[in-house]
Amino acid sequence: MAPFERLRHRKCANAFLKFQGDDRQAAPALAPQRKNGEKGVCSPAVERKQPHPMPEPFGKTAPLGELPSLHAEARRAFPAGLEQPEGSFRFSVDALLLAAFASSRTNDVTIRFIDFGTGCGVVGLAYLLLQRNKCRGFGMDCNPELIAAARNNTAKLGFSDRFALHTGELADTHFLEKLRVETPPIQLVMANPPWRLIGSGRLPATQARRRALFGDKGTFPLFASAASSLLETDGRFVCIISPDRLQDMLAGLDGAGLAPCLLQFIHKQKTSPATFVLIEARKGPYAKPSAAEPLALYGPEGFSTPESLAFCPFLR
Repeated sequence: MAPFERLRHRKCANAFLKFQGDDRQAAPALAPQRKNGEKGVCSPAVERKQPHPMPEPFGKTAPLGELPSLHAEARRAFPAGLEQPEGSFRFSVDALLLAAFASSRTNDVTIRFIDFGTGCGVVGLAYLLLQRNKCRGFGMDCNPELIAAARNNTAKLGFSDRFALHTGELADTHFLEKLRVETPPIQLVMANPPWRLIGSGRLPATQARRRALFGDKGTFPLFASAASSLLETDGRFVCIISPDRLQDMLAGLDGAGLAPCLLQFIHKQKTSPATFVLIEARKGPYAKPSAAEPLALYGPEGFSTPESLAFCPFLR
């Protein structure tokens, strides 16, 4: 990378970090929990006790006609009850925040989207629920077992006609070409890429969890270039990563022709260091990025804040 390019990335990252004060260290990710010990089914580790009014249940209204009662029940319970294979990566609050961030930035409800590394389908399904069942999307993952679980979850929620699943690798050019043929036009790509660097911590016991959590210096450029190849001009790439990898992601976006336009830092509490950073980038010319108001998930008493519930109703 040329010196002036490094300087630009550094200035961009520093501007975002300055907006955050001194929050330069990533706090530990919130760990997922199973639902009442149910095998193969879990919900994210989010505080359920709420002193604030609950948002309207998802699935209460069906924009495309009468909703079968089983689908309506599954939508109201979401994300609880999602099937997840034993030994696989268990989704957490970051997946729900990613879907909420992408939805809050969507103007066209007929949008077509792709979820990279969809896992059990949680991000794509959350996005469909937030968009009130009015868009169509695709999910891809390299793990066939996770894709099978995603198909089951999609059917349970009544989205089989709106969320198609594909098994493949982002590094496989033939797979990407097949996606380009089958899924045009794409206005949105969502991704929760593995942002822990190999060698930076203890590796999980299973290969599935290792691939979901750990990557190398080439992981971010791979995700960014794959997104750019599928997006139409002015399409959006939205992702969530650890704040300490911001410089690396900015470099990957620039190399793929994606211009960062908005960042939002997420904190467990207002006074704690940032845990995640949400990034929106667009395919097209470089534009001056901006920073959204930071979001605190929990208040001093440990309850979800009204702001976090307004941002992501799934945190209820």
